[in-house]
Amino acid sequence: FKIKQFRKRRKNEPYKAYIKKVISEFCISSSLKHQNVVETVDLIQDKNENWCEVMEYCSGGDLYTRINTGTLTNIDEINCYFKQLLTGVAYLHSVGVCHRDLKPENLLMDETGTILKITDFGVSEVFRFPWEKNVVKRVTGLCGSEPYIAPEEWSEDKDYDPIKVDIWACAIVYYTMNHMSVPWRQANAGDKYYEYYLNHITNFSPIEELPKITHEVLYHMLDPNPETRWSMDKIIGSEWIQGVTACGGEAYKGKGKVVSGDGHLHTSKWRV
Repeated sequence: FKIKQFRKRRKNEPYKAYIKKVISEFCISSSLKHQNVVETVDLIQDKNENWCEVMEYCSGGDLYTRINTGTLTNIDEINCYFKQLLTGVAYLHSVGVCHRDLKPENLLMDETGTILKITDFGVSEVFRFPWEKNVVKRVTGLCGSEPYIAPEEWSEDKDYDPIKVDIWACAIVYYTMNHMSVPWRQANAGDKYYEYYLNHITNFSPIEELPKITHEVLYHMLDPNPETRWSMDKIIGSEWIQGVTACGGEAYKGKGKVVSGDGHLHTSKWRV
């Protein structure tokens, strides 16, 4: 197991508000049981009275390290990680939880390096309680890490669907795995790279460089309009994702259709 210490209480933060956040994160993370989600088993205090979570130990490191060291170059492996990410996020949504901070640093690997697991539910949101059906509580405010934040989050004082921001972030993670960089700093009008994307929304060169079967899904996941952004069911049901069959455990040895990619190279440099 691994011990994760909660952040320190901020200056001027009421103790009751801090404890509420600690308990909220623990209650959410400890209720989640899925192969692609890190298991949380206990909430304790150490000898210095710091609050800590006892959680599953993932000795394979995080996805950010794999990307940053340049060791993630096989597109079959990238697609496998991506499908596991989608499957894990779909599970979260099925139990009424949105992560709201999906990024490579929050995606861990098991000891084999083949099973991807989602971690860090510090800013996650419960948008539906178990007894509710067809309910999505809308949220407000910026949440997450800037390059992975969906464009609707930058609109001040407007609420939005938290499910759709997770979908946007998943697409940015896939982009980052392939290009070893993020496509833009912020998905808003002040970012020239995002503006370039908006002006080339059906022929964005970093997406066009990827296998053709991925294009339709990625463009729809990165739809600036959350109302028409594809649902997780439609993404997972796509020909591309259904074709990624060899994932986890006996990784990359399945019988299904695979998007080939031996010798696939990262293409992290492009110009506006």
